[in-house]
Amino acid sequence: MTTVRTGRRVAPGPKGAPLLGSLGSWKRNTADFLLGLQRDYGEIVRMRLGPMTVYQVTEPDAVRRVLVQNHGNYVRGPLYEQFGVVMGKGLLTTDGEFWRAHRRTVQPVFLRNAVPDIMPNLVEATGRMLDEWERKAAANEPVDLMTDMLKLTLVTLSGSLFAHDIGPFTEELKDTVDDVVTVMFRRGVPSEMVPSWLPTERKRKIAQIHRVFDRLVAELREGYAKTGEGPLMDLMERATDPDTGKPWTHQQIKDEILTIYLAGHETTAVALCWTLLSIAEHPHVQEELDAEIAAVLGGGTPTAEAAESLTYTKMVIDESLRMHPPIWIFPRAAVDADVLGGYDVEAGASVLLSPLVSHHNPRWWDNPMAFDPQRFTPEAVKERPRLAYLPFGAGPRQCVGNLMALLELRVIVSMINQRFRLSRIPGASLGYGSPVISLRPLHDVRVTPHPRPRAASAVSDRAAGSPPAACPFGGDA
Repeated sequence: MTTVRTGRRVAPGPKGAPLLGSLGSWKRNTADFLLGLQRDYGEIVRMRLGPMTVYQVTEPDAVRRVLVQNHGNYVRGPLYEQFGVVMGKGLLTTDGEFWRAHRRTVQPVFLRNAVPDIMPNLVEATGRMLDEWERKAAANEPVDLMTDMLKLTLVTLSGSLFAHDIGPFTEELKDTVDDVVTVMFRRGVPSEMVPSWLPTERKRKIAQIHRVFDRLVAELREGYAKTGEGPLMDLMERATDPDTGKPWTHQQIKDEILTIYLAGHETTAVALCWTLLSIAEHPHVQEELDAEIAAVLGGGTPTAEAAESLTYTKMVIDESLRMHPPIWIFPRAAVDADVLGGYDVEAGASVLLSPLVSHHNPRWWDNPMAFDPQRFTPEAVKERPRLAYLPFGAGPRQCVGNLMALLELRVIVSMINQRFRLSRIPGASLGYGSPVISLRPLHDVRVTPHPRPRAASAVSDRAAGSPPAACPFGGDA
């Protein structure tokens, strides 16, 4: 174990290799490594990753101190610097007054009273995807679940927040976001260590990402100039810099749009993929979910109001977010020395909060590898510390879009289950843990959609363009 000589207790942790510390274990499988640290050393663990001293913190009171009680002492730090290469200066990469001003600007579209405004676009986009699944089912074609969830959340985000139909641009934009995920974190390969002026594949991808988003931002701003539509675009176009009083620059708008697209659709798509897989693999969960959806929706189209009555559906989603939190690492850097869980944390050290690891802490979760929605009955929730569960973070930097994400999840999961049962096509074993930015499955996820009998009223309502007849969701920004 590593040791640090101070006046207080020293956190336990792996010794690691000379110079590199535990970097090799981190690179081999980050998720397995971090879960193993909690198992072997406990809830506060000290390690070295190359030149960096890093503390993994999963003890709920210590997590609360970092995110809530002493949040001003914990800034984004060096692990977020790589985000800025792609995402610039947006909600995910900044601190202080700049971040606060930008958060205040975008917050209104994510408030509880505004979130239901996404419903018409959300229901329509999901219905179009399910119609395509009907065609695939008739042709005995599989569905690439992760790809379809990414496309769906891109379409709903574009329409709901920017009043923009990305249409044929969907596939290219999805591929671009895939590239963002792959280049965000350095992997320590030789090509990343060459002089900055030499061209590399990573630099080529970063340049292409910016070309694609330059085009998207131009389309969004041109569309807004013509129509005045798009609630988030409206807020950004009218925003002013708190220091100068001048309107946001084009670069500021671009950086926030890139941030919203990545954080707003990637995380929701990942959550949908794992939730649908979990339902498919647990028949008793599927049966109880079917019964609730039938009772609450009665074959009709979801509405925002009815979503509040889908209590078991919410429990299933909460349990999926426990087992597979899309944003599963929140890095921070300690500005000044602090004490977490009785252990010294020196100034400048990195602090790693991991919802994935916290959500698998056997101190709070019996049999944590089992999928069990009953963990989220009101009685069970009261028995746990608040920050034993943090899929959206906590404190001032809790995910700005958490209410929208939860609404999207309930609506899409319920609509899919109204029309299909899914079964996973056997293939490579599912895994996770790389890349670090989100908890995507490491391999393709193909499913067979099995159509259910459809309620005639629901079909005719949507075909006629009628309003919804009956009942409706990324973190650290």
